[in-house]
Amino acid sequence: MVESLTTPYLLLAAPVMLDPNFAKTVVAVGHHTREGALGWIVNRLLGKPAVSLLAAPLDTTIHPETPLRVGGPVLTNGLVALFSDEIPGVESVEMAPGLRVSAAAEILPKLFAAAPAAGTPGILVLGYSGWAADQLESEMEEGSWLVLPWDPAFVFTNDVDGLWERALAHLGVDPASVSSSSTGVS
Repeated sequence: MVESLTTPYLLLAAPVMLDPNFAKTVVAVGHHTREGALGWIVNRLLGKPAVSLLAAPLDTTIHPETPLRVGGPVLTNGLVALFSDEIPGVESVEMAPGLRVSAAAEILPKLFAAAPAAGTPGILVLGYSGWAADQLESEMEEGSWLVLPWDPAFVFTNDVDGLWERALAHLGVDPASVSSSSTGVS
């Protein structure tokens, strides 16, 4: 199955997903090989703005209402920005076409100085989601995940309320039509 998936892509937690770390999540997957996969939940907010985790003087480089996503159950010590286009003067890694990642402080004022709007050039995440070799494939075969082709509109948005439902609808899936059987859709 890995051969048929091209990163980036979106993982949507199937309506039958019971794991509280991933129930009703949309995950941007930036790396997926035979050795494992890496992504970030994009529709869970931390509950406090990103500025609350930044020390001076970094706390003055972003808008005070910039939201912070919980990228997954694997915790990290720092924030990571996800964005699409290379930004001159900012160190970043292209995880996949259209998905870049940076932990450089220089990214903050370039992407997050303005007041948050529905559409955004980037998002800030804390933590990530990771899968060991064959783990994600097994979870997909069990019906825990649905795959949506990459659509930056589902990632680079601050309108996260109902994002999971909108992504499922984009696939033509009604959460109420999914059973808990191993075949997934009833």
